[in-house]
Amino acid sequence: MIVITGTSSGLGKELAKLFVADGKRVIGLSRKVNNENIEHIQTDLLDEASTASAVKKISADKEPLEALINCAGVYGEEPIEQLSAIEIERIYKTNVFAPMLLTSGLMKKIKADGGDIVNVASTVGTKAYVDQASYGGSKWALRGFSQNLQLELKNTPCRVVSFCPGGFSSSLVKNFSGQEIADSKNWMSAKDVATCLKQLLELPKNMEVSEILINRKQL
Repeated sequence: MIVITGTSSGLGKELAKLFVADGKRVIGLSRKVNNENIEHIQTDLLDEASTASAVKKISADKEPLEALINCAGVYGEEPIEQLSAIEIERIYKTNVFAPMLLTSGLMKKIKADGGDIVNVASTVGTKAYVDQASYGGSKWALRGFSQNLQLELKNTPCRVVSFCPGGFSSSLVKNFSGQEIADSKNWMSAKDVATCLKQLLELPKNMEVSEILINRKQL
């Protein structure tokens, strides 16, 4: 089975569709139900009890955990002079705390099953953008977590992929600003990005793409 967070839209939804089309069993963790023929555990990743409940259900499942894909994320912008504790907490709870706690909770099963872990970060986590201190910082943190996992799991069959795509069409920005992306045709498609991620997991188990950056190319 493959566990994916944030399957109600965007990259998580496209990933679920691709894996289901391949005959894989997919369990989606999100607040909203995805009707893409996947199993669903309604999970609020901002709630530790809700996340712990999902961990308990997955851990009790007898089927091997092939991959955990931490895909859920939120976006935000704030001028550096106006950083707020509320906004920093909102971003870090979803983008950093949730994948860390979920991965930690499932680690026993991941190790036992030789499962892979994918943390969906961003190219923002490799450079700086104005007004994105909190969002960018959260993606840097997720990349750091991935590197630590690679060290922790070095002598196991488990692979850890730090997946860092640039801008692709999704509801991420709209959920924050309420506005559609102005030049969406120049952004990558979520399906194409999902296809790339899926291909990485289909490589032989003795090949680990530890980190990949996918930049949006202007044509």
